[in-house]
Amino acid sequence: MLRKVLGIGAVALVGILAIAALMIWLLPGQAAAAYGGRQGWGPGVAQGAAVTEPSRLAPTLVGTSVEDLSPSEVEALSLALDDEYKAWSVYEQVIADFGAVRPFTSIQRAEESHIAALVTLYDHYGLEVPINDWAGNVPSLNTLAEACAAGVQAEIDNAALYDQLFGMVDNADIIQVFTALQQASETKHLPAFERCAP
Repeated sequence: MLRKVLGIGAVALVGILAIAALMIWLLPGQAAAAYGGRQGWGPGVAQGAAVTEPSRLAPTLVGTSVEDLSPSEVEALSLALDDEYKAWSVYEQVIADFGAVRPFTSIQRAEESHIAALVTLYDHYGLEVPINDWAGNVPSLNTLAEACAAGVQAEIDNAALYDQLFGMVDNADIIQVFTALQQASETKHLPAFERCAP
């Protein structure tokens, strides 16, 4: 019995170490510095706090420099990152207004991992990571029910945006990240907001 418990503990420890190594890879030094220096971001984000679903979001990097990207791919990355920044900032405002309420706290942590995946692409291709201009620049909502309804619409809009962005990109690593982010919006975030909406 003791051997079985120790065996399970060893497997769990190996899994935790593998996830930690993947998180370090997902937020290399340059990305962490850029990510943590964002206007309006909390202190834990730069250390990769609350990065979720790392295996799905970690891109299999293809190109090596910005020359490997078309102008439409650069624009698509910018639009995707801006939308993820907006979502994070809206959920931050909801938490500021109503406290650490679910599902906003967990979905905001997921948005942090979405941003980290996109920042990884920015760093890999040698692009300058834009700052989050949405932080502190989103409206407050009157009730938690209104916030949940806004979350539903934000996730619908996010999934629709990725439908448009797929037509702008060819690189497999970008398609991989966009696919994972769209699936998270449609299969995880949207149902969570639908459950809390009136």
